Amino acid sequence: LQYQVCNVFAQVLGAKVVPANEEFLMRLKNTEIVVSTAEHLMTYDVESALREVQTVVVDEADFMIARKMAPALIAGNAIVVKPSEETPLCAAAFAGLVAASGLPAGVFNIVYGGGPTVGAGLSSHPGVDMVSFTGSTAAGRKIYRQAAGNITKVSLELGGKAPAIVMDDANLELAIGTLKASKAVNTGQACHCPERVYVHRKVADEFTDKMGQAMNGIVYGDAGGTTPVEMGPLINAAAVGRLRALVEDARTKGGTLVSGGAVAEDRPGFHFQPTVLRDTTADMEVMRQEIFGPMIVINVIDDLDEAIARANDSEFGLSSSIFTSSLTSAMKAVRELEAGETYVNRENFEAIQGFHAGIKQSGIGGADGKHGLYEFMATQVAYI
Repeated sequence: LQYQVCNVFAQVLGAKVVPANEEFLMRLKNTEIVVSTAEHLMTYDVESALREVQTVVVDEADFMIARKMAPALIAGNAIVVKPSEETPLCAAAFAGLVAASGLPAGVFNIVYGGGPTVGAGLSSHPGVDMVSFTGSTAAGRKIYRQAAGNITKVSLELGGKAPAIVMDDANLELAIGTLKASKAVNTGQACHCPERVYVHRKVADEFTDKMGQAMNGIVYGDAGGTTPVEMGPLINAAAVGRLRALVEDARTKGGTLVSGGAVAEDRPGFHFQPTVLRDTTADMEVMRQEIFGPMIVINVIDDLDEAIARANDSEFGLSSSIFTSSLTSAMKAVRELEAGETYVNRENFEAIQGFHAGIKQSGIGGADGKHGLYEFMATQVAYI
């Protein structure tokens, strides 16, 4: 009967039918069922907890703690969180909510400290069964090396350089509104935010003018004040300095400043003006480094093939997007863009049911959905 079932599924899936006298395993599509033709043999998968999971969250919104904590606990693990040194109060507030929830002591834990000391100690500890990290690619490499000493499992969500393609048949108002919102949310300090925008030549001038006006119109300031704002400050002074250096490098090498481009010295805090650059080239730092701030870079393209080729010219591969009214163009972009996720005519913000993961230098593993849950589990196969 097992052989007959395998034959049926092999034909449906277009797989090779293996002769009955050969031992083989076939995983059935969309299931965790494993069958064998060996006589009197039953096999099945057992998903089990990893026991002790370390989560490191760096320079991102602290809802990331909940995002990692939920699947880790559902899978049956205890969790140790090492939050960013820049956001200890946010992590402490979250810990207060956890304590009030009645979760048993020792299931959720927070350890404060620097990455080179506390972070490294956790990542290299033999009692940690998995390290789940969100942060820069440079920091991810260090954690990967630290975990390698014990062959500890890692899930690394690292940097991004998300391209957005705007075709000549796109709804420009939708594209501009979406891109503006993506750079205002968390002040553009999100790894999946669009940074490089490739616009079709036929609509490039109109798009650039309107995009500059939209970015200039962002209301920003003290998010905790009495006046409503769309955007708050950057994480620290170093972030402000990094954006200023990117603009200076681009302008020195021939880039055109459309709007913004300077430190906002008219208000307290680490604020940088919402910025639009155009006519940038591949040798500019703003085209290679992750911006991680309220800045959009516009480049002109003549067709979709050029846009995809230039979009893929990056060491990163986290998010991507396209704005078009052509389903053919959209599906071509989905197939050919080198990224873990592609958004069509919408903002770059993943659904919790999906799987948020990058390729290239953007990471290993991922979060959300059933695949994100499996990140926090180990698979054992039983042969009976």
